[in-house]
Amino acid sequence: MLRKIGRMGSVFLAAGILCILYYLAVVIYSGLNTSFAWFWLAAGSVFCLGAAILKVPALQRAFLGIPRILRMGGGVLIAAGLLVFILAEACIVSGMRGGTEEPLDYLIVLGAQVRGTRVSRALGQRLDRAAAYLKEHEDTIVIVSGGQGPGEDVTEAQAMAEYLERAGIGSERIRKEGRSVNTAQNIRFSMELMEKEEPKVGIVSNDFHVFRAVHIAKAQGMKAEGIPAPSTFGMYPHYMTREAVALVKDLVFGNLAF
Repeated sequence: MLRKIGRMGSVFLAAGILCILYYLAVVIYSGLNTSFAWFWLAAGSVFCLGAAILKVPALQRAFLGIPRILRMGGGVLIAAGLLVFILAEACIVSGMRGGTEEPLDYLIVLGAQVRGTRVSRALGQRLDRAAAYLKEHEDTIVIVSGGQGPGEDVTEAQAMAEYLERAGIGSERIRKEGRSVNTAQNIRFSMELMEKEEPKVGIVSNDFHVFRAVHIAKAQGMKAEGIPAPSTFGMYPHYMTREAVALVKDLVFGNLAF
């Protein structure tokens, strides 16, 4: 039994090291202010602490001294958490494909991090996808949505509008929503800039974010098409984990409709 626990400790140690290395990769790629990056450092620390407990003989015996019912209860909680995570990931993946090439009245581009006045890579991917659609559908109005956060010299909406103008989209087709600080506000405040009743709307975001955005819009009475933009491959573990947590949180707080 002790030998089996020791092997489990080795697995925990490897997982901890991988999490810490991935944290460093995320920070190097996206910067120290990257949202949710702390998760990988915290997870790595927990795995390493678990490895120490499982590999030190005295601590191994102490672990085995915990009543079996408590150990089983902990295992059940972990299994339930994994099941919720898997279900959330399945929902996220379901929204990562598709999109529409049908004419839309409005296109909402959801904001993301801006560094100073420059859009981040993730936001640039959203804007490139939007620009490609807008060039093919010249009657569609685009609403760029995002307020101003830490490290941003302008609103996300302003930086996004300038990016689209440089991409060849006329300013007369761009409407700026510069108050929102989360996805629910992105949708709600963007709706205020629409004149038509029951307009045809598309929501552009990175692929991992589309499912949640579309169902937040549905909860606010908007039927919208999701238009996924690509994401950087190496960032998928970070994006998908963060999005699963956000999806569960929005479900708990009643921000989603199905």
